[in-house]
Amino acid sequence: MPKIPFHIISGFLGSGKTTFLKRIIHRYSSEFKIGIIQNEFAPANIDGAELKKSNKDFHLLEINNGSVFCVCLLGDFIRSLEKFIDEYKPEILIIEASGLADTTSIAEVISAGSLAEKIYLASNWCVVDAQNFTKVGLMKQRVFHQLRMADIVVINKTDLIETGIDSVRAEIKKSNPFAEIRETTFCNIDFELGNSAVNKFYFGELKSLPRPSVNSMVIKSGRKLSRISLELFLNEWAPKAYRIKGFVNLKEGKTAAIQCTFNSVEIIEIANDFHPTELIAISDQFTLREWNKAFKELN
Repeated sequence: MPKIPFHIISGFLGSGKTTFLKRIIHRYSSEFKIGIIQNEFAPANIDGAELKKSNKDFHLLEINNGSVFCVCLLGDFIRSLEKFIDEYKPEILIIEASGLADTTSIAEVISAGSLAEKIYLASNWCVVDAQNFTKVGLMKQRVFHQLRMADIVVINKTDLIETGIDSVRAEIKKSNPFAEIRETTFCNIDFELGNSAVNKFYFGELKSLPRPSVNSMVIKSGRKLSRISLELFLNEWAPKAYRIKGFVNLKEGKTAAIQCTFNSVEIIEIANDFHPTELIAISDQFTLREWNKAFKELN
């Protein structure tokens, strides 16, 4: 069986994630079997009830009363998702992550163990509330972590601000210099992978092109690398991957933002923001074990 593309939609509370999901369901539910996973901290999933009002054909897996990516709930989530996949056999999986979710941990969960045999990370979206972007207070660190690992950042509710959109874009680029940024209102935007991810996996091609056995892989580490070691590592593995992206802490005291597509390796040094090294690769030519082993052997 071909692997199922798994899409992450993140964003802080009230940014418009559920509205975005409703648009996706309305657009694609008649063409594909869609599986939706919603993760909220509240005991009752109000957003899930809202989705069900759409009267469209999709399957919903609700995970409430805590983040599924807490260690205490992780095993339950994996079992629930595997059962969900086996029962409904969706062609597309989309998770609406909680406003406090660590999206790298989400990618890590689906990239290892038994889930890795069924699904792969296809894209990572982050929805930003243009009006309240600067008002997240103590949650700023988590919000910026979602931003920096996103492929596409959607600046939503642009109709609610008269000025300041340029500063919002600048803050996003500061956190994630490689992000594709789109501006919209009411999340009225097409949901497709675009040229920022594996460009052979467009929705319109899912039925006409066979999907290879793509692996999505995550490395998280507290290690710091030299710039030279990082460049050698990326030059070796980028030609074997559709995509490598992430952030690596350097011994020189900077953090390197990374984006690689086949033979193209881009490294931009940014100020160290005290996050661990995080790398995500999408490939059908190597495994997580091989990639992780090579990383651990770096100086």
